[in-house]
Amino acid sequence: MSVLTVAKKDFKGARRSRTLWVAAVLLGQIAVLLGFTARGYRLTGIETVQSSFRMLTQLLAVLLPIIALAATYMAIAGEREGGGIKFLLSFPNTRRDVFVGKLLSRLGIVASGVVFMYIAAISISLAKFGVFPAGVILGTLLLTIIYGSVFVSIAIAVSAAAATRSRAIASSLTSYFVLVILYVFPLIQIKNLVRGIHTSILGMKSNPDLYNAVQYTSPFLAYRKSINLVLPDRLQQQLFRDSATNAAASTRTQAATTDLNLPVYLTDEFSLVILAFWLVIPLFAGYWAFNRADLE
Repeated sequence: MSVLTVAKKDFKGARRSRTLWVAAVLLGQIAVLLGFTARGYRLTGIETVQSSFRMLTQLLAVLLPIIALAATYMAIAGEREGGGIKFLLSFPNTRRDVFVGKLLSRLGIVASGVVFMYIAAISISLAKFGVFPAGVILGTLLLTIIYGSVFVSIAIAVSAAAATRSRAIASSLTSYFVLVILYVFPLIQIKNLVRGIHTSILGMKSNPDLYNAVQYTSPFLAYRKSINLVLPDRLQQQLFRDSATNAAASTRTQAATTDLNLPVYLTDEFSLVILAFWLVIPLFAGYWAFNRADLE
């Protein structure tokens, strides 16, 4: 066996999962619903489609991580708990072959689900409006696949480090809560917590850019910011209006309502660096843990 053999075997097994098929169908239905209900006041067909795909990415920012985590968290932990890992390693496979093969399989599954959803959304848009804004559609598709891959990377690392199903589930739910839920429903504002430590405990001068930078480490926010790279100006999301530079400029010019004045580490382009970090670093950590684990 080899990396590709492990990947093919795992992909064939995972695609029979009813849960994954239900998730794919649900994503497709959401895309169809958005396409049918898409309308805009005094907007052209192209503008309306662009707006609907922007809304689609906002939904995927919340839904895709949990789907990627659910599709991946048992990839290796399930083999370890059920004893299948010994069977895999009884062939001429290394732990690296198993780790990379499982990763490729789950990346393919999640990417396939995203593409399926986009095909549904594109079909409705073409049927209803007869337009195809390629830059927005293909750009958001690529960034969404990268975003889904980030959470596959996190989940495969969690799965590789966990010896049991319960630990894999707990770690996956914790990852989703810390990296997504805290930013969707900010029960605890991360930047407010950092501000309190920075100003009250350390006694230092308030620095909004620092607090935003800490918050920007979330792949959830990085994905939302990255979407700005392929959207027209009128649809771009402004997430750091309280930036120090924007706040200072707002007294002088109306242009400060955009993110043009942000420092480089808060710009839309920097979101790609953050996504790359979350895509790569968990893999190193997960493989290191898997390579050291006692599989007996």
